[in-house]
Order: sequence, then C-alpha cells, then structure tokens
Amino acid sequence: MTLSTTRRIHIAPLGYEIDRISQPAIEHDADEVILVVPSDDDERSDECLKQVKEELSENGIGVTEEQCDIFDPDESIQTISAVIRKHSRDDVKVNIATGTKITAISGMLACMLTNAEPYYVRAEDYGEQPVREGVEDVVGLPAYPIDPPKEHFVKVLDFLKRSAEEEKDVKIQDINAFVRENDLEPVQDIDRSGDSEIYDIVGEEIIDPLKERNHVNVIPKGGSKYVALREEGERTLEFCRYLIE
Repeated sequence: MTLSTTRRIHIAPLGYEIDRISQPAIEHDADEVILVVPSDDDERSDECLKQVKEELSENGIGVTEEQCDIFDPDESIQTISAVIRKHSRDDVKVNIATGTKITAISGMLACMLTNAEPYYVRAEDYGEQPVREGVEDVVGLPAYPIDPPKEHFVKVLDFLKRSAEEEKDVKIQDINAFVRENDLEPVQDIDRSGDSEIYDIVGEEIIDPLKERNHVNVIPKGGSKYVALREEGERTLEFCRYLIE
C-alpha cells in the first residue's frame, strides 16, 4: 500500500515576472509550480516563461502550465479555482503578486472560496526587463472564507444555459423534471411520485432564491411560467462552473 503524501503546490499567474515567481517557490521548498500562462502569444511573456521554467527545473521543482486569458475575470477565477480543487489534498499557495490585477483579484477570491493560501511577494527593485527584479519578502495574506453557491444552484443555471444555447424555452415543470432526474439535493429522499409533486420544493428551494439573486427571470406566458437565465446568473455559472465539473 502506498501512503499519500501532501505536496507543496504553488500557483502563479505569469506576466513579465521571473524572480517573484521562482524565488518564493524555491525558498519554500515547493514540489510543483503551476503557471497560469497567457493564452495569447506574447514574446516577452514567453521569454519570462522560459527563464522561470529553467530556474525551477534547476532546483528540482516540477512545472506545469495552465493556459488562461489573464485579462478575463471569469476565466481567471475559473482556471485558478479548478487547479486548487484538483490539488485539494495538497498544501496549495497562490501567488497574487504576479500576472495581472485581474489574476490577483481572481486568485484572492479563489482562495476565499477554497482552503488555499494567498501570498504577496515584495520586489527588491522595480526595473523594466522584467518589470520587477529580486525578492525582498514573501508576505502571507489572510483569506477570509466565503461560501460558494450550492452545487444544485449551479447545476440548474447550467441547465438553463444549455437550454438557451439550444434555443429551448424552459418551463418550471422542465426544471422540476431536471431536478428529480438528477436527484438534486432539495428533493433527495423525498417520496413523491411525479414532477408536479415537487413543484413547491423546487420553487422555494431553487427558483425563488435564484430569482432573489437576480440570476433568473420567471416569465408568465400562455398559462405557463418560463424561467430564463439572466446575465448575473450566467456570470455566476462561469464563476463557479468548477463546482460541477
């Protein structure tokens, strides 16, 4: 039998930094650094990536890459959160000093939604190539926890999004059927024979809360009620899609 070992994982968005990515990982004996790299071609960033990988490899630290639009808030937090969840059994730290302001905010939020630890790296000097040079200090930051949406909310939002993409209108009874067929939390262990029998539970436990949070609209039409995804609901879905993947 092989005993599992907690690994020290550092997540670092890549911009035009070298020292502020490699040095904290080296000094804190990281086992692996996961670089969140820009999805667009950038010659300067590519050169920094090459140097960072060389420094880490020379110190016996594994390096993997996750591509991401580091200027897109939704994609950034989704990417960082997914990496954290993938390493949920490890000691995960997130470098919020590198990359863009958007990845810094996304990294902090991802830590607040999970148990990862954010840190900031003070530079010794502010040069031009790379933007900042040397490391003066590594500062741990408090990440006050926040609760992500419950999984069944995200699954219903995803159902609405997929239906909209297929140009299908969704009635409340369609959501009832989806909730029952997928045995989502609000109707688990409920002994009710049909979709109409869970109408009140789905309304109170799912649709009403989503409506109150401006995630969905409920639209009466032709004697039926239709549910449509709003922009805020779509953003929440992209923000928290990692919960259902």
